[in-house]
Amino acid sequence: MKSSLYDVDVLEKHLTSKGFGGRDRRYIRRNIFRNFMPVESLECGNQIAKDLFAPFETSYLTLISRIDSNIDGASKLLFETKDGKRIETVILRIASGRTSICVSSQVGCTEKCRFCATGELGFLRNLTREEIIDQVVQAGRILAGEDRSLRNIVFMGMGEPLRNYDNLEKAIELLTSGQAFHFAAKRITVSSLGIPELILKFAERFPDISLALSLNSSNDARRSEVMPINEKYPMSALRAMLEKLETIRDGFVMIEYIMFKDLNDDLNAASEVAEFLRGLSVHINLIPYNPDYSLNKSFFPSSNETIDAFKDHLKAEGYKVTRRFSLGQDIAAACGQLANKV
Repeated sequence: MKSSLYDVDVLEKHLTSKGFGGRDRRYIRRNIFRNFMPVESLECGNQIAKDLFAPFETSYLTLISRIDSNIDGASKLLFETKDGKRIETVILRIASGRTSICVSSQVGCTEKCRFCATGELGFLRNLTREEIIDQVVQAGRILAGEDRSLRNIVFMGMGEPLRNYDNLEKAIELLTSGQAFHFAAKRITVSSLGIPELILKFAERFPDISLALSLNSSNDARRSEVMPINEKYPMSALRAMLEKLETIRDGFVMIEYIMFKDLNDDLNAASEVAEFLRGLSVHINLIPYNPDYSLNKSFFPSSNETIDAFKDHLKAEGYKVTRRFSLGQDIAAACGQLANKV
């Protein structure tokens, strides 16, 4: 069985055994992990790259299709795993010049959020560390070909990342390792529906990784209507968890709030959100619902005027509030729309 190219210690021992000194080993690692160069393109002295890396598995996903938005800088990548499962990854080219990728952690999703296309797929399995990392590598190669650099990685694709805790942990260890990708922790964000014990465990392990909590409503009745997980972890549990986080890590937690017309978008809801988050270090991100009408859902997005009023109310309460302008809506690549469509 071949070794994984992402096992850095094994790679180091192999290169040393082949006569590569420290400088040459660093050159190879830098080009593989930071410049996203395919191994067959590496300059390896008098050794042939194909033969040098023959003992290693160098790819774990096959790119099935790429769809580019006609209205913004999003690209949706459809990958197939070696056992025939399909997942999606999204490249986001922000107008300001920043580039992010939205990474999947599961094939489908363990949760059943009623507004999310991914939840309709059900849950097939967790992705391995290599399958998570390969999304980053293949997206990084696309961006390198455009003379762009990858700035941010967000675990907001298919799946609940913390339900795949072990592989998520291994992937982030590699992404932040100075021996490999060397991403700054603050450039990586993990978004969760709200599993208090796993969020706290993760924060203890990675206090500098950015965290986002999908709140999406202002009280238990409304949250349970769109997020069944609220029946197990109600908002009181989330509040206690957020308070505990303040003792574990510095910096704010991103509160993601999807806005649904006539469900959670009036000013009474804004007041409830303000009260729920009172005294916490948070940044509220308002997200217009991205409808996927092929799912025949009854949810609709709030109007721009309603979102602006909601935002102004929270700002007047002293909160830092931004509105997310989702990319990729025309290719079903925006928040909640990933459903393995070719």
